[in-house]
Amino acid sequence: MASLRCRRDPCGVICLILTYFSVFYADYVVIQYVLIPAYSDSVWCTLHGSVFNLILLLLLACHSKAVFSDPGMVPLPETAIDFSDLRSQSSRMNERGCEGWTVCSRCETYRPPRAHHCRVCQRCIRRMDHHCPWINNCVGELNQKYFIQFLFYTGMASLYSLVLVVSAWVWRIRSEREGDAEKEAEESPSKHLIV
Repeated sequence: MASLRCRRDPCGVICLILTYFSVFYADYVVIQYVLIPAYSDSVWCTLHGSVFNLILLLLLACHSKAVFSDPGMVPLPETAIDFSDLRSQSSRMNERGCEGWTVCSRCETYRPPRAHHCRVCQRCIRRMDHHCPWINNCVGELNQKYFIQFLFYTGMASLYSLVLVVSAWVWRIRSEREGDAEKEAEESPSKHLIV
């Protein structure tokens, strides 16, 4: 089982902190300024709050898996590769059925097809897509699924919070028309723009 690890890249650590801060801030704003004022007297507050927090929980779980899982690092060789006889080594590799393998001069290792060297991680990554500062890790063969799920749940949380804000505005307009404006006089639609 792979051990949990995290890069010490300053930009990546700052992006990780910003990611968690923005998720918790969005949760606070949606609960405090959208759900409670709009649905405090009904079961809808609990229902929408539970669904929104479930989406955020899944978002954070997928984000954590993408951060701490191995993206598919190519193992470093036990001994240094002799680059002086590169042609004969390539022919030996092709005889073994490793067609398309190349040598990374930075890692000094053989890398499979579609593997690329990441200058931030200082390693070759199988099926590397990119190095993402928001997960402080490369997106590669082994963690791409978690990264895509993280993006999906981020989109779901954004869309759901937008729907909640619009429904709160509709509720406010209906309340004002029915003469309930004094109950929510301190609430302003500008607070919902914080979301």
